[in-house]
Amino acid sequence: MYRALIAIAIVLSCCAFAETNSIVRVGIAPMQNQAGRSVPPNLERDRLVRAINQLKPDKKTHLKLEAVPLDGGNGNDLAGEAAQKNCDYIVYTTLTELRQSGDPYQHRPGTIETNPNGVWNNQNPAAQRVDPEYRATVEYKLYSVKSHSTVAGAPYSTQQAGNDIDTVSQVMDRVANSVFAEIKKTGTPSPMPE
Repeated sequence: MYRALIAIAIVLSCCAFAETNSIVRVGIAPMQNQAGRSVPPNLERDRLVRAINQLKPDKKTHLKLEAVPLDGGNGNDLAGEAAQKNCDYIVYTTLTELRQSGDPYQHRPGTIETNPNGVWNNQNPAAQRVDPEYRATVEYKLYSVKSHSTVAGAPYSTQQAGNDIDTVSQVMDRVANSVFAEIKKTGTPSPMPE
């Protein structure tokens, strides 16, 4: 009897969620690399999927994003896969910068710095070898499957001590928030049927 009541409560709460929240499916393409260094593109794609799926529904619009990974290698493959997975949007990301302190720096205009006070650790060169600092910049584009329009978000950049994968992952968390904000601007679709 107790288990039946718990099962009913779970089903009712899921139904209430589906009724009150509009769910938008977002396909996440593997990250493209234009930087001198690289990180595994599918690892960062999966990081962005997790970051988007962990976002709470918007309190005002009741909008919830559901991210799914895409595996296509080109635009046509990704569009077909997104259609099969009922995606409303596709997010494309490009790693434009990934470097250590000794690598040359090329600032891109319009980049949003997520760690503006970050400085290279030049006081102790031996410590740099143990715990190097990395700088990463990621650009993203949000493509609407239905309207065939693209929104190019501002690039995001950060610099932190640690490793290259964690540095890029921190930027991907910021991209997740920006994607959510862009989708909220376009309006809320009707709730998905069960």
